[in-house]
Amino acid sequence: MIKAFLSVVFLLAGLAVYADSPPDRQKSIVLDENLWVTFYDLPSRRFRTIRGAVIARDFESAARDLSVTAGYLLVENDRTSPVFRQPLGAVIVALQSMQDRVDQLTLHELDSLFGRAHWLLAQHYLELARRARDSRDARDTSLYLWATTHHMERAMLWNDVAVGAGVHNTLEGLRKLAGQLQKPESADRAFSEKPIVRAEALLRRIGEQIDRPVLLPESRQSVAQPGAED
Repeated sequence: MIKAFLSVVFLLAGLAVYADSPPDRQKSIVLDENLWVTFYDLPSRRFRTIRGAVIARDFESAARDLSVTAGYLLVENDRTSPVFRQPLGAVIVALQSMQDRVDQLTLHELDSLFGRAHWLLAQHYLELARRARDSRDARDTSLYLWATTHHMERAMLWNDVAVGAGVHNTLEGLRKLAGQLQKPESADRAFSEKPIVRAEALLRRIGEQIDRPVLLPESRQSVAQPGAED
């Protein structure tokens, strides 16, 4: 427990330092995937605390959390595919610039940027889930599918779009399948339910609802066909 807590502390401190370093001094960070995937919701938690800190005029805390979040996204951007690198990089630059004018930020500006970040992360993690699915890695498919559903839902909320019953039920179904993928005795059955195909269909549906572009290239399996994920 103590070791895990210290890992979290050192990681968050390292992310802040990494984000504040000049670009020419930033080096690729290699992290253990078992640790890193546990932070898939770090932006969500930090975004909420940043917003609360700005409302409370606790600008020091807001700037610190902006730095930590930018550091996390820098690491994610380092391992994402080229299609996401520029738009996610623009979010990172915006987060970094906010640190210098944190006392002037509006809630609308924060909400809009946070919505963009979640939307890009949802697509990034779905692409990673595809790769894991294609290599039949049930554990990573589960983790990345869970992250995808989380960021899709948060993208809707930060864009002030209500999560309707149909979308909610689909998200819950995908989370259930992600849990089944974690267990050897139910992984094959979960794969047969084509969770990644379902997640991509939902992603494109949500993109229309929140009026955001889908940058993720369409998969050959994006239209469910018999045996597509078997």
